Amino acid sequence: MRITSGGVAIVILIAAAGCLDFGDDIETNNLTDEQIAYCQTIMHLNDQLQYDPNGLKILGSGIDDAVWFCFHTEETDPAFIFDTTFVSLDSLSGSVSIYSPEDIPDWWDSQEKELVGGVVPLQWGRFMTVGMERKESGTTVYIFWHET
Repeated sequence: MRITSGGVAIVILIAAAGCLDFGDDIETNNLTDEQIAYCQTIMHLNDQLQYDPNGLKILGSGIDDAVWFCFHTEETDPAFIFDTTFVSLDSLSGSVSIYSPEDIPDWWDSQEKELVGGVVPLQWGRFMTVGMERKESGTTVYIFWHET
């Protein structure tokens, strides 16, 4: 049997893929400071924003990560919730529904709400779908962030 250089490359690629170290899968409603900082960074939340996290789910054990993050803030204006350098407010003005896997925890109750928001394209093949439920007491924000 003769192996071509392309065949060798495929064998090396398959062997290397088995050695790749992906992240962890996490599900919590008691977030650490590190987890909050991670969400704040990848989701381009305003670093001055005061909010209470409701829950976090990360699927990080595959090739492309997916993150569900829900929080409540007294802010009602998206310009104060997000870093507008990265998040276009024009993309957050329609009605939106957010992908929710079957095993999503109770704190992710976005399907039961009429949300305002939209899909925000980010750098390097990343996107987030944002849904906001605005009330007099503030805003509950649902963010589904993912890589492609």
